[in-house]
Amino acid sequence: MVPSRSVAALLLSSLFLAPACAVRTSERRMAPEPPHSVQQELGYNDVVRLSQEYATAQGYEVSDVAEAQQVRPNYWRVRFGLAPWGSGKLLDLQFDEAQRRVVGSTEVEASATGGSGPVMPLPSGPPSR
Repeated sequence: MVPSRSVAALLLSSLFLAPACAVRTSERRMAPEPPHSVQQELGYNDVVRLSQEYATAQGYEVSDVAEAQQVRPNYWRVRFGLAPWGSGKLLDLQFDEAQRRVVGSTEVEASATGGSGPVMPLPSGPPSR
């Protein structure tokens, strides 16, 4: 009777193992991790700092950062308030994060844009004043 016990144990264990092996598992694909907020914050800070350095080198007296917005990957629009504070003059800079340089600039009146205004397309070519 001993052989029948081992056959029974084999049959019983196969009853449990067969369905477990037959169950289809969902596919797991490696999804890229989104950038960490620290990386995003460092990118923002670099863009603002380099844009401010550009504005100062061009002779502008920057009073504050009115807005910094990533328009599309690696392209930012940074808007500075110009001195004197409250004058209503703004400096709009387009910044290429990949090249780490300003690719366009425009001086605008705050009233002409209605505040921060819509996102402007990036110009191609050298920066203009």
